[in-house]
Amino acid sequence: MKTLDCPYSGVCGGCAWAVQDFDEQNNMKLEEVRALFPEVRWLYSPDARVRDKVDLVWEDGRLGLYRLNDRTVLDIETCVMMTKPLEDFFKEYRLKTPPIRKGSVRLRVSPSGEKGVWLDFANQDVKNLFDERDYLKWLSSIAFVEIGQRRKHLTWKDGAPKLVDPELRPWFDSYDAAGKSIPLYGPVGGFSQTGFNANRALVDSVLALAKKSAVSDWVELFCGNGNFTLALASTGAQIEAVEMDPLAIEGLNKALPSNVKLSQADVYLKAKTLPALNGRGLLVDPPRAGLREVLGLLHEDNLPSAIVYVSCFTGTFLSDVADLKTRGYRLEDLHAINQFPYSPHAEWVALLTRR
Repeated sequence: MKTLDCPYSGVCGGCAWAVQDFDEQNNMKLEEVRALFPEVRWLYSPDARVRDKVDLVWEDGRLGLYRLNDRTVLDIETCVMMTKPLEDFFKEYRLKTPPIRKGSVRLRVSPSGEKGVWLDFANQDVKNLFDERDYLKWLSSIAFVEIGQRRKHLTWKDGAPKLVDPELRPWFDSYDAAGKSIPLYGPVGGFSQTGFNANRALVDSVLALAKKSAVSDWVELFCGNGNFTLALASTGAQIEAVEMDPLAIEGLNKALPSNVKLSQADVYLKAKTLPALNGRGLLVDPPRAGLREVLGLLHEDNLPSAIVYVSCFTGTFLSDVADLKTRGYRLEDLHAINQFPYSPHAEWVALLTRR
């Protein structure tokens, strides 16, 4: 029996399945989708060191994750899910405690080794930090610092801290069809996958299924700052990409190739902004809510010939696939990426084609 070798197993909510056998939990995840696709297989399934970014909580001098059975913060000194560069940064970051009662923090290490921190604290706590200064001076000496929901960058002027507009940097990588890294620009607090190795497996899977579809003209919804967009564009495919987050759009524009048309729209709140799909491929990596209103627009005169669907939430993925099957789609292939070991979650990459 292989369980997680961690001093916080069974207590830390970050790995809810830490005391369960690793092979058994992997089979449980696959079993959820085997009725749809019996041949589903893991393309990537490590048992530790998967994270190059982490979201933590400060609470009354404790830094860590919520306990498994309540909403108090477990103070942790190490984490076997962090890659070694991230864990080293985490240990350095926890040397000083900010003068706040509670707040959240994201730590990440870029492919080049740059360290980034995003502090999401209450306005009064941020004011206290600016008045106190010492903590922010120390933090600025070890990392690139962002503060608040708007991801403003911390700078210094005449010895005083100052927040300026977000500065987008290459905190993460995608990969082209030849396996070469493609920098992705965004804020420290912007969305990315959990780690570089898991993301490479995800990108490889998307490219493999897109190639299998034989489609060369794609619509991509929820494209973010271009993780799959830039990878698919490297194959020569034509892509019409849609995203609602202005910072993600700004980041993608830094590396936008000529075969990608990018627009800003929210297909949830304004579903009529959905591009024409008939005869094209549709690439989606939606939030947990799944495709929702998008599925309601898939009428006979607006149907993609193939869909590559990336999902980290099994429930909505299964529901959306069931809906698509009633519309004449067949689940052609399904890949499993285990970027959340010792948890009930997994990443699914599916190819659906029209009969």
